[in-house]
Order: sequence, then structure tokens, then C-alpha cells
Amino acid sequence: MSSEVSQISTPDAVLRIKRLIDTNQGDPGRLQYISETLQKGKKLFHSDQIYLEKKISARVIPIQIKRPTETDEKIKIVKKILVLNLGDSGRLQHILKTLEGKRTLYHSDNLYLDSKTQQLQEFMEGKRLKQRFRSTIPARPTSEFIKKPIVYPTPEVSFEKIEQAINPEQSEKLVEETPTAEPKQASEFYDLIEDTDKIDSEIQQEHEQIIKLQHIQQKNKLKRDELSHLIAYRQEYEQKLNLQKELLQKEINIEQEKIKEKDKLVQELIKNQAKLIQSKAEREVLLEQIKIDKEKSDKELQQAQKELEAVKQQYEAFQDITGLKKQILDDQIKEQSEKIDKLKKDSD
Repeated sequence: MSSEVSQISTPDAVLRIKRLIDTNQGDPGRLQYISETLQKGKKLFHSDQIYLEKKISARVIPIQIKRPTETDEKIKIVKKILVLNLGDSGRLQHILKTLEGKRTLYHSDNLYLDSKTQQLQEFMEGKRLKQRFRSTIPARPTSEFIKKPIVYPTPEVSFEKIEQAINPEQSEKLVEETPTAEPKQASEFYDLIEDTDKIDSEIQQEHEQIIKLQHIQQKNKLKRDELSHLIAYRQEYEQKLNLQKELLQKEINIEQEKIKEKDKLVQELIKNQAKLIQSKAEREVLLEQIKIDKEKSDKELQQAQKELEAVKQQYEAFQDITGLKKQILDDQIKEQSEKIDKLKKDSD
């Protein structure tokens, strides 16, 4: 059973791709193309998506890239103008604060900004032209060319032929066309060559400075991009943490409610246990009292039975005496009756 592939955000994926490129793990060109596609918010090809998932062992969740608005572009332009000092810094600072505060510019400020934007474009175009001009300057002659025989031109020789003389590929052809120069003209040409070497040396130094600055600029751009990705990743991570915090707080509240209900049940159980103990104690007391009362009743019943037996004996004895007396009376009555009857007979 295959394990479930984890999911990561676009900034995290870009950072992982950068690590893969730095550690030479995979095709750097393809990885760079994938990184740029993700940063632009575009959808990857299916093959690139599978390739990336295999490399980073995760699935990328694309996030919506925030496109710069017209106000953002104006803010960038104002900052560039301030850096290059192409206008009134106070007014430009006011315009910058207005734009950053999402407020509407005055019409005059808009016109002023348009004029300075045009001036910035002209300045940047001038810089580009200057860079193109510098790139078209011939490279400094090599040591092999210096060892070759130098052709000294006459005053009639044009500047184009001098350039051809400096060019190693056409030096031999120029030797056939150009006569030998005077010593004074040769010294001037040596000065020209020396000045050219100085200019070439300065140009070379400027090229090196530009390359260093471009290298530093590229590093800063990479660091800025990395910083923006880290900020985006941090913000996304903070959102996740806040969401988890809210969910955790809800779970805590639910558990607290359950604990309160449990406490109520425990309190009721304690009360019921107390009542049960009290009932048991009362029952024990009642049973003891019943036992005492029963023993007492048994004793009273035995006493009553004894008294009843005595009364019964007395009653029986009284009946016996009464019967005896009745028998005696009956006998006396019978005897008297017989005597009366006898007297009656005697009197007759």
C-alpha cells in the first residue's frame, strides 16, 4: 500500500527547487523553467508536474499570484525617480505617501509624475544606448597582435583604415596599401596606441565594475525573491497556525464543557452516595430498633401468655367451683322439693 503524498505550497516548492539546483540534483534547466512557471502562477505540464513530484516527493498546491496594480507600478516609478534624484524630492515624497495611502492624486501631481516618468524612460534609454555603445567598442589588442609588425599610416589615411590596421585580420592587407611614415608620425601613432591601451584598460575596468554590480544586483534579486517567498510561506504558515489555534481552542472549549458536565455528575454522585450512606445508617438504626422492639414484644407476649394461662387456670378453677356450687344447690333444691312433696302427701 503506497503512502499518501504530502502537499506543499508554491513558495515552499520554489525553495525546494532552488535547493535541488544548488545541489545539482536533476536537470537545472528544466527545474529553473518549472520554478519560473510556478512563480508566474501558471499551470505546469503534466510531465513537468510528475517530474517535480518525484523530485520533491510532494504535490504542489498552486496559490494565486498577486498581480501588481497601476498604483503599485506608480509607486515603483516614484521610488526609482527618488533614487536617481530626477525631481523635487519633497513633492515626490508627498506623491509616494498619497499613493501608498490609497488616496487619489491631484491632477497637477499626475501631470508632474507623467513628466518625470517620461524623463525616467529617457534616462533609462540613454543608459541602454551607452551600454550598447560600450559593447561595440573593440576589445583590447592581444599580445599576439602586439608582436605583429605595426603599419604607420600617412596623413591621407582615413580613420577607417586605422581601424583596419588595429584589426589583426586585415593588418597584412593594410601593409601593402600604406607607405612608410615619417618618424614624427610614427611617434604620434605610438601615442595614439598608448592612449588606446589606457582607454581599453579603463573600459575593461568599467566592464568589470559593471559585471560586479550586475552580479551583486542578481544576488540581491535572488535574495529578494527568496525573501518574498519566505514571507509568503511565513504568512501561509501563520494562517495555518491561526486556523489550528482556533480549532484547538474550540476543542478545548468542548472539552471544558464536557468536564463541567462530568463535574456535575460527580457532585450528584457524591450527594447520592452521601444519601445512600445516610439511608444505610438509618436502616441499621431502624433494624436495631426493630430487633429491640421485637425482643421486647416477645417478652411482653410471653408475659401476656403466662398471665393468660394464669387467668385461664383461675377461670377453670372458678368454673369448677361454680359447677360444684350449682350441683350442691341443685341437690338442695331437689331435696327440698322431695320434702315438700312428702309433706303434701302426709297432709292428705
